[in-house]
Amino acid sequence: MTETKKVFKWMSSVMAERAWLEEMSEQGWFLKDIRWAGCRYIFEKGEPVRTVYEVERFDLAKNPSRREIQEKAQFVEMAEEMGWSMVCHSVGMNYYLAKPWEEGAANELYGSPEERSGRIERYKDMFWGKIKVLLVMAIAVMALGIVCFYLPEELGEGWFSVFAMAYGILCCVLSLLFFSWSRKYERELKLSLEEWRALYGRTGTVVKRKFIVTIGGLEQYLSRQARAGYRLVSMKVFRFIFVKSQPEEEIYMMDTRYLTNRRRKQEGRQPFRDSRDWEDQNNDWQVQSLHEAEEAGWEFVCAVESRNILYRAPAGSGARQLNDRKGLRIGSAVGGAAMLMIVAGLAGGLIGGLIGFFIA
Repeated sequence: MTETKKVFKWMSSVMAERAWLEEMSEQGWFLKDIRWAGCRYIFEKGEPVRTVYEVERFDLAKNPSRREIQEKAQFVEMAEEMGWSMVCHSVGMNYYLAKPWEEGAANELYGSPEERSGRIERYKDMFWGKIKVLLVMAIAVMALGIVCFYLPEELGEGWFSVFAMAYGILCCVLSLLFFSWSRKYERELKLSLEEWRALYGRTGTVVKRKFIVTIGGLEQYLSRQARAGYRLVSMKVFRFIFVKSQPEEEIYMMDTRYLTNRRRKQEGRQPFRDSRDWEDQNNDWQVQSLHEAEEAGWEFVCAVESRNILYRAPAGSGARQLNDRKGLRIGSAVGGAAMLMIVAGLAGGLIGGLIGFFIA
């Protein structure tokens, strides 16, 4: 009798799921089925063989054409010709394909971001379909809640208004969650599995969280970590991802749009300002920062969205500091839009408090 294993695991990333399934195959466990809304994986025991997995979905239109009806069968036939075999599909209609890993061969079903664009669009359509349903439900229930709020008290339907508000908030939160997943899938599915591992993989990495509010404090902290044998790979505000390495003497430098603009002002040049850039998407300052930093002898480490860039250099290499080590990094960590919301909230609270105080 074949030995089986059942693993309960919830995955929010197709790429992380593929990497995990590959690791399981190297331990001799091969995927056979997925149940419980994609959370329970069933594996069969076999000889450990490195196996690569792909995930695809087929969303049939409500009124499909002849070509759309045949697409899945044609895709499966094409995949089989390339050495892939269909394993199973989940309740969410994600289809899992597998093939033995081959040295020097194509171990990706899609070889480039252009070829992956169709899969990205299918996942985006799936997420946006869920978002639309949630928003329609939220609007409908909240509209009924407003109606019930103005009904006479003797009808006893006031409880529904509270329920409608809670239900609407829940639907909005779920919509934001699905939107976040949609962006994550779009970003990750443009990459091959090896590219994803290099950027987002956690194998062999150490995650540390530390609340550091000053630029100088951040640079000193990262230098201490390098001396202790932890080399920074990437960071997200107050979360740092390191890879274990030989202890090294390294120095770090953080640059931001504010600091880049300050240098431009000192040189008599126009600072980077874009009144239409409400979400910090204009990267002109990043291009300038990268050019200046590399000329000064710094190596690019990572960027945190469009708010700051981190550089490093070997201690004693002669890398020239572009900025002083003074200043807070709260603005660059939180972002312009978030800072605007915080300031607006504080101002609104202050005005509301003053109005309430004088009226009372």
